[in-house]
Amino acid sequence: MAWNEPGKDDNNKPEGPPELDKVFKDISNKLTDLFGKKSHHDSTPPSGSGNGIVTKSRKPFIFGVLILLIIIWFLSGIFIVSPAQRAVVLQFGKYQQTVGPGPHWLPRFIQSEITVDVQKISNYAYSAQMLTKDQNIVDVAVAIQYRIDNARNYLYNLVNANSSIQQATASALRQVMGDTTLDQVLTSGRAVVREAVLQQLKKILKLYHAGIEITDVALQPARAPAEVKAAFDDAIKAQEDELRYQNQAEAYANGVVPIAQGKAKRILQEAKAYQQKVVLTAKGNVAQFNAIYSVYKAAPAVTKERLYIAALENVLQKTSKVFVDTKASNNLLYLPLNRLLAAANKNNLPLNSGNIQTTNSVVNQQMLSGSESLNNDLTINRPSREDIGNPDSTVGQGDRT
Repeated sequence: MAWNEPGKDDNNKPEGPPELDKVFKDISNKLTDLFGKKSHHDSTPPSGSGNGIVTKSRKPFIFGVLILLIIIWFLSGIFIVSPAQRAVVLQFGKYQQTVGPGPHWLPRFIQSEITVDVQKISNYAYSAQMLTKDQNIVDVAVAIQYRIDNARNYLYNLVNANSSIQQATASALRQVMGDTTLDQVLTSGRAVVREAVLQQLKKILKLYHAGIEITDVALQPARAPAEVKAAFDDAIKAQEDELRYQNQAEAYANGVVPIAQGKAKRILQEAKAYQQKVVLTAKGNVAQFNAIYSVYKAAPAVTKERLYIAALENVLQKTSKVFVDTKASNNLLYLPLNRLLAAANKNNLPLNSGNIQTTNSVVNQQMLSGSESLNNDLTINRPSREDIGNPDSTVGQGDRT
């Protein structure tokens, strides 16, 4: 039997699978046709190869194309995340990880990324009619500012971010308004309501794992429904008047109370000083009495006489006229001490008891000698019982100075 060509039997029919070299050549020819290049044939077939035309090898070209495709694929997987962004990496559509700012690479067609801005501040407004704690209806509006806090939760835990925030805001606002009266919403409680809404909204979004951070809640001025706007305005005006009167009263109190407190403190200080004075005076009197009593026990008669004379000196030094009633005569005499002192000063006598007695003796001698002028000055007739109570009586109208 003669040798046949490879892959053919005696009847020149194909036998077995094709050769690998031929398969590779066919793929090479197809790629060449795809890139618009024709196959070039040699003019002379190689020796021992028969009359068939054989193409040249395109292996270097194919490898170059593959390397170029690999380079393009590699470069397509490079991406850069800005400082304000975060990138969520997905592998075959499933969450893989979250990467921060900087250059990153991922195998394209296997993994993909979604970038979100986590520093952008978004605004959202919500308004509705609410029922307050005291059964009043009021129109309330809030303006909300938020940003993305967790990229994964924001992308895959929320279907619609605005809708979720709206529902959370409505829930938080109704809960807070249900615990607040109308006066608090309109006047002094606005700051408290705003803070309560902010905290409640944060709590709800944290429970939802929404990946959203509320940065600010601005409570707009509350308004009454149009049906009761007139009565509502009157109530607001009355509240403003009440607040104004309270401020005026506080200003008046601030002006009066310090003065009253100062007077009260002064009176207390004076009372304490008087108390100390009385106590010390009493202690001094007690000490003086104890001292006099010890002396009195030693000499009672002499002590009595001294005390009597001291009492007379204490009384007589406060008056300039002394009346003397003698039992032997019907006349009532008085001693003009002021004249006695003047006479003592005229004679350049020191003011002591001895000189006063000397001066008194001089005056008495003049009285006994019958000096009419001195007698007129020093003698006063004793009034009778008939003259007492008579307004026309001239008894006792002598010179008393």
